[in-house]
Amino acid sequence: MRILFATSPGLGHLLPLLPLARAARARGHDVRIAAGSSLLPIVARAGFHHVPAGPSSLSDVARAIPALAGLTGRRRAVVMVREAFAGTIARGIADDLLATVADSTAPGVAWRPDVMVHEDMELGSWIVAERLGIPHATVQVTAWRPRVRELMATASAPLIAAYDLDADAADRMLGKVFFSTRPASMLDPDAPLPELAAELRPIADDRDGAPTHPERTGAGPGSAADPWPAGDGPRIVVTLGTVDADQHDVLRAMVRGAAASAGGTARVAVALGGDPAAFGDVPSNVAVHRYVPMSALLADADTVVFHGGSGTFTAALAAARPMVIVPLAADQLDNAERAVAVGIARAISPDGLSSDIVRAATDDIRVDAEVATRLAGIAAEIAAMPGPEVAIERLEGIVQGR
Repeated sequence: MRILFATSPGLGHLLPLLPLARAARARGHDVRIAAGSSLLPIVARAGFHHVPAGPSSLSDVARAIPALAGLTGRRRAVVMVREAFAGTIARGIADDLLATVADSTAPGVAWRPDVMVHEDMELGSWIVAERLGIPHATVQVTAWRPRVRELMATASAPLIAAYDLDADAADRMLGKVFFSTRPASMLDPDAPLPELAAELRPIADDRDGAPTHPERTGAGPGSAADPWPAGDGPRIVVTLGTVDADQHDVLRAMVRGAAASAGGTARVAVALGGDPAAFGDVPSNVAVHRYVPMSALLADADTVVFHGGSGTFTAALAAARPMVIVPLAADQLDNAERAVAVGIARAISPDGLSSDIVRAATDDIRVDAEVATRLAGIAAEIAAMPGPEVAIERLEGIVQGR
């Protein structure tokens, strides 16, 4: 079976697809990954064939959208969905893939996907799948937000018309199955999943996400091999992911607050997502890294202080790590609200953020026994969810008409 995975041009969008791609390859299937050029190194390190599709990176797209200037929170998310994901990115991926896949029907061209799998914010490949009659499926990489799905359907109308799809095409945007990566206890009862949803265990498959030349290599404390500063205090992860990595003012308050935790004895590892030299000086109990796999950091962490991005969010859930969330945009606010509702996180507004507020929240949640109990239950739920091999079997059945 030939499977084409498609992703928006962001690391956090690609990584949740890799466990499925690896499982498909392990079952003998021919797998290719369609993505912007910025993700080529990660695709190559994972050992997959890269199909160029759409803009290079999310940051490139965002910089070209004037309406984003000064926007934060849900207002920024709406513009990103309308102008970026359902606009520039979707059209670029659809145009590139239509040319690539349509050409594969010509005599002498052997590769044409039997099924296409896209992450939930990638809105170009399903257009191509619908146009060419190829079954497709969706993998959840962001919070399930019915209002956003409605916005996506409306914003995709010009693309649907441009590719001469029928008026009901938007109803099939998710394809044959929606692989949901949230355990049952984390689902919002006011936002039910679609009927075609099927559980898929989230796996933090981030081992190939590092840059070619990471900073702080070596074997000593604070290096990439040993990311934690020396000491005996609690270990705290701090990150704003890769998309929001340049918001240094917010991140500095998070870092200083984490460093002051536990009476200043905490050991803080910062996954910056950018050049550590550009971040400036930090307290002595802080180590700043361009990239460290979150799966590795969370395995040893006591707490994670972050933006609420879905990749780190699901990894923290699986690792049963208490969270302090400073949501900035996208689905981060939804993740923060749900985590607080379930009682496993403290959420802090980025407006008026201070290191004292971060320190107090971090100290509070780290020692909360009820939070630890709830997180242990959620982690057990995740461990029991069907793995990627089950999802591949589902895709095989779709292709075979089962």
